[in-house]
Amino acid sequence: MRVGILLFDGAEELDVVGVWEVLRKARQLHSGLNLSVITVATKESIQCALGLKVLAHEVRGDWSELDLLVVPGGPGRKDVIADRALLEAIAAFGKKKTVASVCTGALILQSAGLLAGRRATTHFLSRQELTEADVVTDRVVVDGRVITAGGVSASIDLGLKILEMNFGQALADEVAARIEYVPPKAGA
Repeated sequence: MRVGILLFDGAEELDVVGVWEVLRKARQLHSGLNLSVITVATKESIQCALGLKVLAHEVRGDWSELDLLVVPGGPGRKDVIADRALLEAIAAFGKKKTVASVCTGALILQSAGLLAGRRATTHFLSRQELTEADVVTDRVVVDGRVITAGGVSASIDLGLKILEMNFGQALADEVAARIEYVPPKAGA
């Protein structure tokens, strides 16, 4: 399984690195695991929302070899939504393969036409902006090939859900224990 995490200027740092940490930790613990994780962007150097600078592994708009694309949120989402070519690439990917979002990345998926009639979640302050989805308050929502995760720290939950769905609950539990992650209690 090949996962790409989309990078763009203004992406929320934890949206990117939370899911990265979980998936890469699984690979570190089990080197034979059929899982690779890369970052993809339309340019090499990205400055995230809080100033972290990141270099993309791959700079291109063709993600055809990926099995899953993770779209983070953050203030830069507005520029992604305004970039017709990038939005169309996300839409084309999501119509054929699994796409996931963290936080306000769900607003990008909505703008790409991927949330209409689906259950979805996002950061609690942005739920009212999800006008095309059946908005729920779960930390991670799976609806067909679309997976959405709530606010920033739910990036870790997304990574664990990806592991659970593709490699089983035991691996997700092992990684959660290794990174000492205790999910928030329901309703918290």
